[in-house]
Amino acid sequence: DMSGNQIGDTGMQAFAASSFTSNLSFMNVSRNQIGDAGVQALAASSFFQNLSSLDLSGNQIGDVGLHALATSCFFPNLSSLDVSHNQIGDVGLQALATSSFFPNFTF
Repeated sequence: DMSGNQIGDTGMQAFAASSFTSNLSFMNVSRNQIGDAGVQALAASSFFQNLSSLDLSGNQIGDVGLHALATSCFFPNLSSLDVSHNQIGDVGLQALATSSFFPNFTF
């Protein structure tokens, strides 16, 4: 649980580049001032393929960041995603709703 630590985009970019994250199954990075650039780095990282639960609530993520996540093929086991309390609009939600990259999602 890394919630509430002001990681920001720079911290998330560094974290996403670390192979030490490859065994994580749960990640809570809520309330960390992470924006689109941080989520784009997360979405581009191949180290999160075991992740089943991701909490990104209470950050500064917009449509661009959620679209990057929704179109990433690096989260095949993700079944739980919390993006509440961000700056996501219709475009980001549409990308998530139509994504074919989350086969384990249950709505």
